[in-house]
Amino acid sequence: MRDVYLLSLQYKDISSLALSDSSIVSTDIAHAVQNITKSGDEPTLQVRAGYMGLCIMLTDGDWVCSTSASSLANIVKLSSNAANDTRDPLNLVSIANNFKEDIVFDGLLFIVVAAAAICFLMLATFPGWHEELDETGSDVEIKPFPSRPVSHAALATSAVGFSFGLIAALWQHINSAAAASMAEKLSYGQITGHVGPAAMAFGWIGVVLIGVVAHGLLVMIMSISLIRKLTYDE
Repeated sequence: MRDVYLLSLQYKDISSLALSDSSIVSTDIAHAVQNITKSGDEPTLQVRAGYMGLCIMLTDGDWVCSTSASSLANIVKLSSNAANDTRDPLNLVSIANNFKEDIVFDGLLFIVVAAAAICFLMLATFPGWHEELDETGSDVEIKPFPSRPVSHAALATSAVGFSFGLIAALWQHINSAAAASMAEKLSYGQITGHVGPAAMAFGWIGVVLIGVVAHGLLVMIMSISLIRKLTYDE
C-alpha cells in the first residue's frame, strides 16, 4: 500500500541552497550538506513511511516496499554506480525508519477498532421492526425501545473510540507534518517532505464516522428518556 503513507521524503532537484532565513548564523553545515548531496549523480530516491513498513522508489514508477529498513538500504547500496556515488547521500531510508520506529505509534488505532467493533455488536442487539396484533385484531408494525444498559454501554464504547481516534488522528497528522518540515529545514532545502493525504483522509473520516455514531446514540438515549418521562407524567 505505497499510496497510503504518513510521510514522504525525497531529494529536491535544486542547484542552490535555501539560505533565505535571516536567523542562520553559519553556512558551513549548509554547504557541507550540499557538497554531500551533489558529490555524485543527482539523487532521485523517494522514501515513504507508514505504520507497518517503508517504500522506496529508485526510478520513476519502480517501487520496492518492505518492513525491514536494512533490506531497503541494501537495495539502495546495490543500485549505486560507485563507492562515492550513492543514491541516498543523506540517509533518507534511515530517517524514515527512525520516524516509523520512534515517532509513529499505532496502538491507539487498535483501541479505536476494538471499541467500534464492540459498539456495533451492541447495536446489532437492538430490536427491529416486527408485526403484532392490536386491540382491533389488525396487524401493526412496532419497534420496541432498546435496552437501556446496552444503549448506555454502546454510547460509552463509541465515545471511547471517538476520543482515542481523535488523539490518534491529531498525533499522526502533527507528527508527520513536523517531521516533513524538520527534514526540509535540517537539509537546507535539499530534501522535500510531504504528508500522506490518503492516510490523513482515512484517519479523519474514521473519526468523523465514529463521532456521528456517538452523537446519534446520545440523541437516541435522550429522546427515549424524554418520551418515557412524558408517558409517565401522563
